[in-house]
Amino acid sequence: MNRFVLLFVSLGAFAAPAWAHSSLDHSEPKDGAVVKQAPPEIRMWFTEPIKAGLSTIEVRDATGKQVDKRDLRADEKEPTLVHLSLIAEVAPGTYKVTWSVVAQDLHVIKGSFSFRVTP
Repeated sequence: MNRFVLLFVSLGAFAAPAWAHSSLDHSEPKDGAVVKQAPPEIRMWFTEPIKAGLSTIEVRDATGKQVDKRDLRADEKEPTLVHLSLIAEVAPGTYKVTWSVVAQDLHVIKGSFSFRVTP
């Protein structure tokens, strides 16, 4: 019986990493941030690299207008970081960032956060 328990626990230890999926680690600007000037880009770090070519991240103002340049790209040096440029005319207001990204294990991760630009 003890051998069975040891085998079961050992197999579970090896299987656990396969259950973990990528998630958003942090972003710039941060969720809920209030900034005096719109950033030139949104930067998002995930817990694992994502497939930028299969992913979408959008930034929209309060009216629903998309204010990003649709140029999502992976960072060349940091594999868990992606960049998305904003248009130059980002006015004061609240902006929502939404994403649907594909992790290396092909799982889709979705989420959103907001930030505010003040005059």
